[in-house]
Amino acid sequence: MTTTSILASRLRLEFSERKLLLRLGDLTLIGFGVVVAVAFWSRFAQRPFDSSLLREQLPWVVAIGTGWALCLAVLDMYDLKRAVNVRWCLQRIGLSAVVIGLFYLIYFFINVSPLAVANFDPSPGTTPLRLAPAASVLAIAGLLALWRTGYATVLGSAHARRRVLVLGAGAAGRTITETLRAHPHFEIVGFVDDDPRKHSLRIYDIPVLGGHQRMLDYIESRHIDEIIVAISAQVSGSLFQAIMDCHERGVTITPMPLLYEQLTGKVAVQHIGSQWYVALPFESHPCGTLSRLSKRLLDLGCGAILFVLFLATAPLIALAIKLDSPGPIFYRQERMGMHGKTFTVTKYRSMVQNAECDGQAKWAAKDDPRVTRVGRILRKTRLDELPQVINVLKGEMSMVGPRPERPQFIAQLHKQIPFYRTRLAGKPGLTGWAQVNYGYGATVEDALIKLQYDLYYLKHQSIWFDLKILLKTFAVVFKMRGQ
Repeated sequence: MTTTSILASRLRLEFSERKLLLRLGDLTLIGFGVVVAVAFWSRFAQRPFDSSLLREQLPWVVAIGTGWALCLAVLDMYDLKRAVNVRWCLQRIGLSAVVIGLFYLIYFFINVSPLAVANFDPSPGTTPLRLAPAASVLAIAGLLALWRTGYATVLGSAHARRRVLVLGAGAAGRTITETLRAHPHFEIVGFVDDDPRKHSLRIYDIPVLGGHQRMLDYIESRHIDEIIVAISAQVSGSLFQAIMDCHERGVTITPMPLLYEQLTGKVAVQHIGSQWYVALPFESHPCGTLSRLSKRLLDLGCGAILFVLFLATAPLIALAIKLDSPGPIFYRQERMGMHGKTFTVTKYRSMVQNAECDGQAKWAAKDDPRVTRVGRILRKTRLDELPQVINVLKGEMSMVGPRPERPQFIAQLHKQIPFYRTRLAGKPGLTGWAQVNYGYGATVEDALIKLQYDLYYLKHQSIWFDLKILLKTFAVVFKMRGQ
């Protein structure tokens, strides 16, 4: 290998390595920016920069650091597909700085008396350190901007793309290829398939190189970093040995369902074949009791806040619904929850009265003519779901989870979509991973995509994942992106 190819291969980091690099880089610079701001301001204010000063400033240091970490996570700054877009990253860093700065200003003016502000003396020796947080926000924003620009320039280049072979040119192989082609960190060199009828094909202008017997030749001659196993059937003995031979040469072997989850936040339920177990939330949690307790406390805390909001806004919303169209204020409907247990949800009525006059359950479609004028606003802001906070407080629902579906739809969909009833393994939620990524669905295809998101959530649920989804839900409501 030439010197250039050796250097290029070292840049071709794995998916998990890139994410870890981004997180470590961000956290390091956040900490460094805070320390630099305190050190600079302490010198300007003629105060010793020592451990006692750091202990004194610890509350805002923790608040600023936590604020930056949350903003970067909520704004999808660890989406590797977007992380190589310098302009997009700089916009998100600027937005984070504005949000954190506004919170700091609010805190500052609430906790500092007008007299203290009026008597502010900027001369050395008298200057307090309360402006250090503002300096740290600017310092961190600048450092992150430089770091993210460098990351995008170096690891977003063609030399840093991982060269991959897709093992299997069937439906699973085509699906992962569609995903990889849209990702700047991968370069698909070719397909490997034992079906001789495919050997002369080009799929998305990518050649089918041949069968698995020559995989070692392919990885050496084409400098392959990773093989994506996109075969839903059982792997034969000779194919397994060929895969292991490649693994011994240092090539990463990745199952298609695993990579698809990492790249999309969805479970590829239609392509797992004999690997059915990857679609199910079988992973045990050593702190399961603690996790359930934390989730319930989060439900009760957020539920109490939303219940107060529900009581405060109910008169105005009820009046708007009554003035807009005839019919009741609330709409009650049977839904199926955890383990198939049915319960009744209550929503603000957003459709005309008797929207299902024939008695048949119907999906709500985009621009549904049954939706009233007020109902359209309620749906865009998700306020029509607000009465369901009562179900959350009663324990029938959680703040975050798969949306509870009507029994009629579940009876229909579990016959058409594999693993559909698996979404009943968790408590249904007021919001969910599918809702913040996809929104409402009106077809079987929509239901399949939402199931993929729901199963991903059930497999990876945690209190931190719930908090991320709640913050994203707030952004959806604020931007009126509901339907």
